[in-house]
Amino acid sequence: MSRRPDFVTEEDVTRWDLQIKKDDIPKVIVDEPILVEVLYAGLYLMEQLRKLQCPEDYVFRIQYTAGAASFGRDPWDIHLEYLEAYRNNDLEFDIDSDNLN
Repeated sequence: MSRRPDFVTEEDVTRWDLQIKKDDIPKVIVDEPILVEVLYAGLYLMEQLRKLQCPEDYVFRIQYTAGAASFGRDPWDIHLEYLEAYRNNDLEFDIDSDNLN
């Protein structure tokens, strides 16, 4: 099982649990502790990216990619790596041709 970082508070977990309930995440997911950690790490990543004023469309792309990259790995390590990569301007984004003018 993934080790949650020490900086994550019970207040954070409570806030994320409320968001998960609000988003109506399927029971099959919330019944799996490792998948819940992926959700928590993703919500943490989203909050941090927004604090950095990351464009919303990139927030969701980064969050989704980090979640997918977590398969078989520690979700917190992966999400923190993506956050650090964004901070260091080390992420590359494909151009979304559907949103071009």
